[in-house]
Amino acid sequence: MSAFDQVIGYESIKNELMQVCDMIRNPEVYKQIGAVLPRGMLLYGDPGLGKTLMAKALIRESGLQAFSVRKNKGKKDLLSEIAKAFRKAEEQAPAIVFLDDMDKFANEDSNHRDADEYVAIQTAIDDVKDKNVFVLATVNDYNKLPRSLRRCGRFDRQIEFTSPNPADAAKIMEYYLQGKKVDPSVNLDDLSRMLDYGSCAVLETVLNEAAIYAAYERRETICMPELIRAVMREAYDSPETFRKMSEEEIRQTAIHEAGHAVICEVLIPGGVGMVSVRAERNSCGGIMHRCADKLTDEQQALICLGGKAAVEMMNPGTIAEGCAWDLTRAARSIRQQMENSAALGFALIDVQSDNYNEMSQFLNHRGEIVVQTELERYMRRVWEILQQHRLFLEKITEELVQKETLLHSDIQRIKVSCEG
Repeated sequence: MSAFDQVIGYESIKNELMQVCDMIRNPEVYKQIGAVLPRGMLLYGDPGLGKTLMAKALIRESGLQAFSVRKNKGKKDLLSEIAKAFRKAEEQAPAIVFLDDMDKFANEDSNHRDADEYVAIQTAIDDVKDKNVFVLATVNDYNKLPRSLRRCGRFDRQIEFTSPNPADAAKIMEYYLQGKKVDPSVNLDDLSRMLDYGSCAVLETVLNEAAIYAAYERRETICMPELIRAVMREAYDSPETFRKMSEEEIRQTAIHEAGHAVICEVLIPGGVGMVSVRAERNSCGGIMHRCADKLTDEQQALICLGGKAAVEMMNPGTIAEGCAWDLTRAARSIRQQMENSAALGFALIDVQSDNYNEMSQFLNHRGEIVVQTELERYMRRVWEILQQHRLFLEKITEELVQKETLLHSDIQRIKVSCEG
């Protein structure tokens, strides 16, 4: 059994790591064709995604001895540990130096790219060139590293870890649910769509929290309400003690979130993972979670405007309040789209010219006028979509008022009932 079989999902990343292991175990095959083992590999991405787990799987599968360095000492001792690890790896070559959470090696200030720790690593990597030492590192914040360290010739292969896709998330949930008594009514697809793109650590914590809730209430099995409660707390920072809202506040929040959900579902069928009137901590609104992988700037802008448009449509003559953040995000998406398509009318300017600042201000002003015009056009389009799917909007609103939280399967059921 391969060491990688113990890691759930991430098939494309596993393939890359297995290729490296094959090069380590069968160097003559690659040498015949002129290929050499990369000098180093950098695994980077948000915390909790399994970078260290995958790195350790590579080490086990390679069969080489590894010398690990992780920051658990002061600066002077850490510099000594770095030098010691590379020296031992050279003596025991072929071997691996594993630098875990390398971006944490230097964090005394906000700009530490020339820190002694990074300089020491660069020097050590250069010193073991052609010494059959493979350098493996994990990093949470890629941009903390100096370019001179992460360039080719030091870390020839760099792999980004992203959050699990829905299929992998479901597999991870099944793994963590082993040993837990889960009610047969629990819909794992709903659960994965509420949590996809969350880290493995979040998934594990949510499932354990749900088990704690069920045990505390002396239930025999874990049911969907406990899982929803755990998701809302861990993934969306919704407080356990929720501020009591009036019936009118609940309805207006439901309309707002239903507006986001309808636009998302129309633009990206199956794209709504969950919608709730429960607010995140320090927020007065609800939550609409999309389970679509990536959105275009246009889709993002339209979805952001759905809440405001829905409230104003369902309450004629009123102006929706509390939508500043939605409008800001919509404008940002529109601006990004305009810039990517070079549609803001920017001209080439000599930055050394005397009138550069004046021209820059003029172009910024002109660009903002274009963005504002597009924002109004997008809002009209959102209104058109909501008018065409008004029954869908009304039904989601009514069920949100009654149930507080709707899952992916709820949205799909309501959608089918509106189309029938």
